[in-house]
Amino acid sequence: MRSPPTGLGALRRPEYTGENRCLPCTAVNVAISFVLAGVLGAVTAPPVGAAALVVFLTAVSLRGYLVPGTPELTERYLPASVLELFGKEPIETRSLEDDDADDPWDVLVAAGVAERTPDGALSLADRFRTELRGETERREAPDADDVAALVGADEAVERGSRAYSIDGNRLLRWESDAALVADVAAASVLRETVDGWTALERDRRLALLRRLRLLLERCPACGGAVDRYRERVDPCCQPTHVSAWAACRDCEAVLGDVTVPENEGTSWIDALEPAEGAAVAPD
Repeated sequence: MRSPPTGLGALRRPEYTGENRCLPCTAVNVAISFVLAGVLGAVTAPPVGAAALVVFLTAVSLRGYLVPGTPELTERYLPASVLELFGKEPIETRSLEDDDADDPWDVLVAAGVAERTPDGALSLADRFRTELRGETERREAPDADDVAALVGADEAVERGSRAYSIDGNRLLRWESDAALVADVAAASVLRETVDGWTALERDRRLALLRRLRLLLERCPACGGAVDRYRERVDPCCQPTHVSAWAACRDCEAVLGDVTVPENEGTSWIDALEPAEGAAVAPD
């Protein structure tokens, strides 16, 4: 049995330090440390202020913060422009969703790609499922030309495993080989069967394809059953959001991963119909 930490180790908060350290929180608390130490040094004596500063900075180093409630305080009071300097941009700006008011699921249903059952569950439409499976079997090893066609780019250059630069500047990377195969196959079917697909903006295409992958019933790589998961996450300095993802039960390839702010509504997660032999895993 692992013994409990002692000394300084007992004060350490791993959820707020190391890889989990929040730079905005750290910066705010370091600034507060200097201000408080300066006030103490002015009111009492400089050595007292210096000693207090050492204590304050040690607390920030070990615990990630000095002031209790720091994550909530920085999220609430630091402007988005400041958070962006530390890579903490709001969830909305990192989402693949664009500014189109149409719900992605409604778009897929209207296009005949997905359908809702009488009880409101979402699944692939029978005709699209059949066409997608046939196209998937012919797309075992997508190349750069396939990726360029998928996003409507003039050129795609392979930059690593499942990573491609688009038109010389933007980098796209897929979660797994299976996810890339699924997107290339689905985009190929959509180009032939859905009016207006090629006119969609690049981010809109990617958003719809990512949602579509959550409806897959079989893994494009190995044919295994797909399990679906969801998780409510309360990250530091950002609003609470909900993640939903799908993964192959056999080869464990991640097929899709969508994250949206909780206040945008997440009822669509409950509407995902369990795949063949699989079930939606609870929070």
